[in-house]
Amino acid sequence: MSIVKIKNKKGLEQLQAKLTLRLGRKPTQQETLDYCLILANQNFEEIIQIAMNLPILNPKKAQKIIEKRNSLGDIPYNPNSHFTSENDDDIYNL
Repeated sequence: MSIVKIKNKKGLEQLQAKLTLRLGRKPTQQETLDYCLILANQNFEEIIQIAMNLPILNPKKAQKIIEKRNSLGDIPYNPNSHFTSENDDDIYNL
């Protein structure tokens, strides 16, 4: 048996909860991951599309993001700002 580190543990738990409601029993994490593998193999091209669109974060990129954030830290936030995107409005005007 292999040991696999799962980054999105909460996502796995949410999927388990949904499966529990539908199946009437709680599947193990192993079962849940096995179901995901079956589905992924059946929909391989979709997995490729998801994998290709995921941004890669490496230490160099992370450092650039942190530096940019730090350089903008002294800019005051204007609560009266309006954004062109509905999502931005939801995020910034809580």
